[in-house]
Amino acid sequence: MNDRDLDRLLAEARTTPAVTPSDDFLSRVLADALAEQPRAAVAAPVAAPVAVPQRRAGPWAALAAGFGGAGLLAGLGCAAMIGLAVGYNNPSALTWLTDDYLSTASGIELVPAADIFMTEG
Repeated sequence: MNDRDLDRLLAEARTTPAVTPSDDFLSRVLADALAEQPRAAVAAPVAAPVAVPQRRAGPWAALAAGFGGAGLLAGLGCAAMIGLAVGYNNPSALTWLTDDYLSTASGIELVPAADIFMTEG
């Protein structure tokens, strides 16, 4: 289908008179729709609410809320612990993976030396 075919179809749709449904059909559709509507439940008598003492949030809850919630704070703590463990243990078993990225055999040094920051004077 190209643009000419689409233009022809739209022009034909503009010239065709609109078909309106009969009143009998619309009343049957409305009756079916109303029959499918949910019914309101009968409210049962409710006892008076009992006052429950409110607990005041402690400092840990306030800290967790400040960081975005307990879940986010738990994830942040987990990531910090993993970072400390990896930093302390120095995983030399991964050198086969990092040798290609950290080597200077190609002439490009991706991790520059930090010796320049340790000089005095």
